Amino acid sequence: MPRRFAWTAFCGAVLLGLLTHCGVEEQTKKLNSAQVLNIVCGHEDANPVLKKGCEGKSCVVEGHVFGKEVAYLWLDDGDLESANLILEDTWPVPRFDPIHLPPPLTWTEDPYDEKFWRYVFYGLRPTAHLLWAFRETGDRRYRDKLMDVFKSFAADARSSVFSQDKHGTAYRAMVLVNSYWKLKHADALSKQEAKLLEQLIFDDARFLEDPENFEAGFNHGFAEAAALLLISENFPRHPDAPYWRDLALARYDGLLSDIIGSDGFIIENSVYYQFYVFTQVYQLAKWAQTHGVELPAQVGPALDRMARFASYVVQPDGHIPMLGASQRLLVRKHQPVLLARMGAVFPELAHMLTAGMCGNAPTERLAFFESSGVAVLRSSFDPSLDYRAQTHLVFDMGPYRTDHSHLDALNVVLYSAGRTLLADSGMFTEEPGEEEDYFRSTRAHNTVTVDGLDQREGHATPNLSAKGGEWLYQSGFHTLYEGVHHWRAVMVLEKDVVLVLDRLISEGSHRFEQRWQFQPDLTVSTQGTSASVADETGKRVLQVVQALPEGLFVSMVRGATGPFDGWYSEDYEVRKPSTVLVYTREGTQAHSATLFTSGLNAMSPARVSAMPWPDGVKVFVCAAGRAYLIRVERPAKADEAVTITSAPAACEQEVGILGSF
Repeated sequence: MPRRFAWTAFCGAVLLGLLTHCGVEEQTKKLNSAQVLNIVCGHEDANPVLKKGCEGKSCVVEGHVFGKEVAYLWLDDGDLESANLILEDTWPVPRFDPIHLPPPLTWTEDPYDEKFWRYVFYGLRPTAHLLWAFRETGDRRYRDKLMDVFKSFAADARSSVFSQDKHGTAYRAMVLVNSYWKLKHADALSKQEAKLLEQLIFDDARFLEDPENFEAGFNHGFAEAAALLLISENFPRHPDAPYWRDLALARYDGLLSDIIGSDGFIIENSVYYQFYVFTQVYQLAKWAQTHGVELPAQVGPALDRMARFASYVVQPDGHIPMLGASQRLLVRKHQPVLLARMGAVFPELAHMLTAGMCGNAPTERLAFFESSGVAVLRSSFDPSLDYRAQTHLVFDMGPYRTDHSHLDALNVVLYSAGRTLLADSGMFTEEPGEEEDYFRSTRAHNTVTVDGLDQREGHATPNLSAKGGEWLYQSGFHTLYEGVHHWRAVMVLEKDVVLVLDRLISEGSHRFEQRWQFQPDLTVSTQGTSASVADETGKRVLQVVQALPEGLFVSMVRGATGPFDGWYSEDYEVRKPSTVLVYTREGTQAHSATLFTSGLNAMSPARVSAMPWPDGVKVFVCAAGRAYLIRVERPAKADEAVTITSAPAACEQEVGILGSF
């Protein structure tokens, strides 16, 4: 039976976003790491009692209950440094250096010529620092600056094309609703100012209600629907409030069905945006429960599915694999109190967030997520072992579904021995151009290119999932190159020992390039067709050994610009040169058996040999003194089969062994 979303676990819990003050009392201190751990492990009672800032009449103003004005808790956050910068007309926007914008603002500013900056700035999100600073200190300079910005926006911004961004408008509406009621509860908003903010809020609601301004096909829709719901619930006397409410809920219901896959992974195939949506849906669900708002019934099951995917896909060190349009994200330090509360609800998520210190360990070392075509292979979840040192492999065999997908069918991301070893190159930018094209391209991923071209947009097909003893096996295939059939199988034979098999068959001759991407701090050296990968200290962290060396050519590329190749980006608009190890073979067929050994096994000799035949392949592996005999029959067929046997003594008997089994 699937586990139901445990709403009862929330009883008595006080969300961090509600631990705020209506007036100017002293702000509750932030929780330390031990207190956060208490929350995720279900021991919140051990924490000091947190004083709720809103008491008595200030909690209910004009029938409005304090706290209802904000659903996404980070919109209630801020810092004095950023607020003080804005007092000096210097604007902080995440991912960019703060920039001075001389007053008066014209609302045509675009200093970086970059749409993310515009999305944040014209969404008025930096003003949250001013609201936070006013509530923290009681200094009216912050309140007055906040209102000056809103008045300026009301006077001039409606004619600005930048203010019409759909996603940005949703966040601007939420910022305005939060500011309106926070100032009302603090008795710091005049009637004239209230009227101005109401006009801005209702203008945004009318913009958001327009079907042309609702982005139903990807994650932006969640914020757009939530903003419309927030407006309707915070201004119930507005004549359009019932319509806005029903429209928002209908849209949200559709998003839960259409964007969150049946396996819990969003259709954008981005692990970064997975957590963006997961935390949004959770927060809106908790907000709705707190304030008696009935959300669609499928919210709970959708959160269950997303939590399961999150529990498996995150690497042992807490970072995400950067599949699709993803950036670096260390989940264990991302909104830690919010995620701690989520971990208290989802035990497998708690296990991941605490590196096995509490919660329930996932039970499947090979977890296959059917609708996304993603498989996660893991050496162990046993908390008595070294959690961060485990081998964790993500194999992407899924469909190309949205513009946030990359052309990366059969891509592999490998983490082992404490770090990412085979990396996804990341996203870098959403601005059209050669750089965006590169980071989306097939050559920027750990798969095989044909004639230097990209795969076409389309579906790969997962095939056989199998396991036995320590070993795990997953295969898949695609035909995303005209006339070429590519089958790949990945195996975790044991911790720190991974095998990848490739089989490409075509009628005509082609140039096949098997490509392996490394992070910028890793140095790659080759000897014959084998490669050694070392970290900044010179320590070998990975060994790459190829079978079938005849006719196989090895090369490397790093930081090329004509065309772009050999780049890595874990932060938006920041790219670094990184090494790509390329194995090239020409002909009508290409067969590869690539062995990766890491940790202590990277320091020991390893061998791999293979014998392909028309209906399968035999492989012999020797690593760290242990031998494996692998036999795959009928690859890519419905009745594909694999046999893997361990034969320690066979390491000394490699000659002729492939013909004997």
